[in-house]
Amino acid sequence: MYMTLRRTGPALVLPLFLLSAFTATGCDIVTADRKHQETAEWRKTYELQPGGRLEITNTNGLIKVEPSASKTIEVVAVKTARGHSPEDAKQALGDIEIVETADSAGVRIETKIKRTQGWFGSNAQVKYTVRVPEGLNSKFSTTNGGVELRGVSGNVETETTNGGIVAHDMAGTFTASTTNGGVDVDMVRLGEGGARLECTNGGISLRLPPDAKASISASVTNGGIDTSGLSLEKIESTRRKLEAKLNGGGAPVRMSCTNGGLEIRSR
Repeated sequence: MYMTLRRTGPALVLPLFLLSAFTATGCDIVTADRKHQETAEWRKTYELQPGGRLEITNTNGLIKVEPSASKTIEVVAVKTARGHSPEDAKQALGDIEIVETADSAGVRIETKIKRTQGWFGSNAQVKYTVRVPEGLNSKFSTTNGGVELRGVSGNVETETTNGGIVAHDMAGTFTASTTNGGVDVDMVRLGEGGARLECTNGGISLRLPPDAKASISASVTNGGIDTSGLSLEKIESTRRKLEAKLNGGGAPVRMSCTNGGLEIRSR
């Protein structure tokens, strides 16, 4: 699902490949002898006043965000736990707590796992499916999991550790930051706040509307910057740094990565 960009050099591809493979193997080792599983669903709806904010913080699991057909925020969290026995699985499920703080101005939801077991993993995880109204201010962050968004608009912030961020058909202002994961973003409309995309180990791919007016600032430490097919007014352009204007300049687009390539394309 998450990507390593083509322009990342051979010296980077091998370590990142090994890291991904090792992490996946480690998870299999953790859960291989935990054959018993328990699940539970947590479901809530909220309606915020104009300018309200939603924030969800997860541990060990994916956050998936989609548009809502109404002004209501819908949150469904599926809690899953494994154990060596049915009793162990039930105990592990009970160790998962979802804490909420909510009023008309804002909603904050946080996953708390009281006990973790095993090597490179846990016997408990939570997957969120969230539907949000148009133009909502929101932040989604997760550790040991990814964030996926499609068709969402507003001022959106995302953060992951050990996971990637995929955001398609986005509109508005968008922020993404990952550690050990890639960033793949497709904007149908760029808001005044623009976009800020950052990664430590991974790569970043950004697609902008052909008519987007943007002032682009991009830099990498180990990797390259690819803008093939994009007509830019370049102010400074090297293999590892780019300052440029798209369609005369406009909303700020900031991209930076430590180990990985950057790619900017037209939709």
